[in-house]
Amino acid sequence: MKTKTLLIAAVTFLALSVSAYAQTGAAYTVSQETLDRVACCGLAEPTGAIVFTSVEGTPETVTGTITIRYNLPITNGGTQLSAPDRVQIRAVDDTGTPLVPQPTWVAGNDPAFQSNGLIVIAVPAGYDVSHTIKVFNVRVNVTGNCGSTDATVTANASSSGNFLTIGETASVTLVKGVAQPLKTPVVSMSPGSLTQIGIDASNGTVTGTATFRLDENFITAFGTVGIFPEPNRTQQTLIRLKVSPIQTGLTVTFPGAAGSFGTANSAGTFSGSDVVLAASPTPQYVYYVMTAASNPAAMDSLSFSPTVSVVTSVFPLAPGTITVSAAMAPITTLTTADRFPQFIEGCETAAVNLASVSGALNTILLVPYAPVQVGYDTGITVANTTLDPGTANMGNFTQAISQTGKIVFYFFPKSGPAIAPWVSTSHPSVHGLDLAGKLPAGGTFSCLLSELLPVGTTFEGYVFVVTDFTNAHGEYFISDWEFFTHGALMLVVSDNARFTSGAGRTQEQGLNQ
Repeated sequence: MKTKTLLIAAVTFLALSVSAYAQTGAAYTVSQETLDRVACCGLAEPTGAIVFTSVEGTPETVTGTITIRYNLPITNGGTQLSAPDRVQIRAVDDTGTPLVPQPTWVAGNDPAFQSNGLIVIAVPAGYDVSHTIKVFNVRVNVTGNCGSTDATVTANASSSGNFLTIGETASVTLVKGVAQPLKTPVVSMSPGSLTQIGIDASNGTVTGTATFRLDENFITAFGTVGIFPEPNRTQQTLIRLKVSPIQTGLTVTFPGAAGSFGTANSAGTFSGSDVVLAASPTPQYVYYVMTAASNPAAMDSLSFSPTVSVVTSVFPLAPGTITVSAAMAPITTLTTADRFPQFIEGCETAAVNLASVSGALNTILLVPYAPVQVGYDTGITVANTTLDPGTANMGNFTQAISQTGKIVFYFFPKSGPAIAPWVSTSHPSVHGLDLAGKLPAGGTFSCLLSELLPVGTTFEGYVFVVTDFTNAHGEYFISDWEFFTHGALMLVVSDNARFTSGAGRTQEQGLNQ
């Protein structure tokens, strides 16, 4: 009895198995190739392939369609693009031989940009051997997912005429995550206590050589021609370095060769030549491209030592910092050109300091006591000593750099209302100033303090004198112009905190002449 029951069950199962495929059309299983990560700033990022594999023993194919809907817009759709950049659809038998005819796009479903993420494939009748239909090289716009930590690229597939064994609709994950492609760059320098090239503004001394390093944030973020997962890409990923600003008097040289990278233009054409950036208040760009195959199992990095040079004819240098940030490139708006990948603007890493200009652009002088009272006045003289006998005549004493600049007097009265500063550029051609109100190199400014104050103002207090040139020296005289005169050198105020990152001048001042 038990034997009869088992036999009947086996026959019933066989009948059901046969009837499952006793309908018109082939049956397909659905599988996928899943990529791990793509760049969140990409307008046309790659996705894994979808593979439809015919089930052995099912009927030959009939005329039908396979519809695939991606959860993001497709950006390299149809026949407007040349192979191999457009979406590829290929049917092969078990030996890899292409079938004839090949599946095609359904008419009217082949625009270059498909905002609805839809692919409709026309499956021809007559495939009577085991085969696969593979849809690959699909690129999607992931830029709307830059802020998401769990964004994925998925697709749903369905079939008419022929059918899917998984049911009416199959859902597959083609990219596990959408992520920032680049880590924040790191600038290091020997000795390790310093983090960037330092340049003294007064004499242009470069105090070190920095090393710039940029790491990809996930494997294959940099990408390269011929490397998985994009074997057919015709445009390499670029690394764009944004450099801003470069102060007047400086140039920065980026080496043409940097390990497995080399310099290129914005279109990705390799040059391998050093790129020299001159002074500019606006951003400038340097492009690097991989010149050797990357290791698909390890993180790649771009690392090099830039050179900062000083143009001595423009001393003193303006204080400031040269910063560098990085982004994926080519940066563009989405076009139908068959050049992928493409990236959006505004996807920069944080900027890091590459080089800093420190040191004084000016001289700060202090008059600790200066009266303008009934019967008394204070004589003032300031010398611009940026002309001197020179190194050859002063032994090892470094020659000053000739400079011309304005003078500003800041008044601090012992009592009474505040007094506005006196700025030399508002008073040209007086007291030794030139037509622009500046004191030339080798010039001497002299006046009475009362001439700098509003007419009729009395004063008793101290005065700071700030010059727009280095190597300034001054003297002041208190006199009644009859019986009493006292003179002294102005104190040169140096800032010991100048080379620190402190918020202000909190250390004792170095007062010297």
